[in-house]
Order: sequence, then C-alpha cells, then structure tokens
Amino acid sequence: MVMWVWLIDAHAALALLCLTFSLLSCGEDSAAPLDAAPPDAALIEATCDEVSRRAEGLSGPFTCATAPEFVTVGGVDIFKYEASHPLARANAAFPCARSNGPTFQAPEGPAEACAVAGVRPWHSVTYGDAAAACAAIGWRLCSGAEFSRACAGAAGARFTYGQGFDAAACNIRNGYADPGDEGLTSEAPAGAYAGCVSDEGVYDLGGNLWEWVQAEGGQLYRRGAGWRLIAELHHDDDHACAAQIQAPEILATYAASDVGFRCCR
Repeated sequence: MVMWVWLIDAHAALALLCLTFSLLSCGEDSAAPLDAAPPDAALIEATCDEVSRRAEGLSGPFTCATAPEFVTVGGVDIFKYEASHPLARANAAFPCARSNGPTFQAPEGPAEACAVAGVRPWHSVTYGDAAAACAAIGWRLCSGAEFSRACAGAAGARFTYGQGFDAAACNIRNGYADPGDEGLTSEAPAGAYAGCVSDEGVYDLGGNLWEWVQAEGGQLYRRGAGWRLIAELHHDDDHACAAQIQAPEILATYAASDVGFRCCR
C-alpha cells in the first residue's frame, strides 16, 4: 500500500463539507484554478490499495465545485471538456490515478461528472459509472450521433479541427508527456491542446481519451480516439470523428486508462 497526501482546493473541500454535514447555507462561489493549491487547501490522506485498486480512506458522495462548462451544438448541450472527477487536479485524475501500469479507479462512492479546464479528465471508468456520474447532475452520456456532430462541427469536418489530419493538433500516439512524470506519456489536462477544438468550441473530441457514448442495440461504443498508441488503431482515419470501438455489453465492467467520457443533455 502507498500513502498519498491529496490536496483539494478550498472550494472542493467546502463542497465535500457541505455534503457531509448538510450545510444548507453553503455558497456557490466560483472555483479557483486547480493547478495550484491555495494557501488554505485541505490535506486529505488516501491509501492506494493494491487489492481494491482504489484510493481507500476517502468517502463520497463527491460533488463538483462549479457547474460544468458546456457548449450548445445542434440544440444539444455537451461538455466543453472531457468529464473530470470532483477530486481531479492538473497532475492526476483522482487520488492514486495511474496512466501507465496497473489501473486504479476513482475512490468508491457516488460522484458527479465535472467539466473543468486544466485538470486531468476522468479515465479508468466503467460505462455504468460514467452514466451514473452524468445522471448525478441531471445529464446523460452523449449518443454516438451527438458526439459525431459535436466533433465534426457545423461544416462536417473529417477531424475535429478540420478536414486534413494533423498529428500534433491533439493528444494522440503517445503525444503528451508530463515533465514531472519521468517522461511517461499519458492523458493531458483538459483543454491543454489549443488546436484540438471543434469550430464550435468543444475540446478533445479527437484524442486524449476514448469516450463512452450511449449503448445501442446491446452494444457499447467508445468514440474520439485516445492518447495511447495502439497497433491496430494507428492509422489517420482511426483519429477521425467517425472512429469508434465496439464491444458487447457483457464488457460493461471494462475500464482503461485511455477511456473516459463526457455528458450531454
């Protein structure tokens, strides 16, 4: 077991306290940037349990400090950024999160889906947990058609940033390496790739994480391509808006460090 000390900014800590003690008078102040803990940050200890593959010592529910940022596309609201866990920070999606090596999942307990720039998106999440996190804020997983429309934009682009492939525009093919993580490649903070944006302002619809979309006809789908270089999915077309991976619903417990989600309504 590895003990982590996890810094949560004051607003996130307040949200947890409000929920835990039912403090109905808590305010709705806007959140501070999560890439640096403010002076009054709360220290939370979490044990990275190698058996449960989760951070132990934290209890939910976990709530977002702010409402999600979103864009309205074709009459549908969609997260502007890939969904993030309420405990996300700039260097990790949640306590004990790993992008390389054996996968850990977010702490046990109900959690809301957030949409925040500059934090690591929520990966290693099952289809069911992703759907529940969207539902917790009154949203839902996007349909495949909604994802494609948001990715391609009003002009129907082949890639989220345009018609021609650009290997540097998005976090694909092991493109991002955090300087503080010994050069290991991983997902990037949400919105870190300024060029990986649709013409209507939705980020990371191609690259960073594959994203769960609504199941159809007994099948699960992931869309949007991920950061990891996969031998059988390395062609340019595999990063296009139409690209998807299909799996039977029996794999609903599947979770991987290059798979996340975002929400629609």
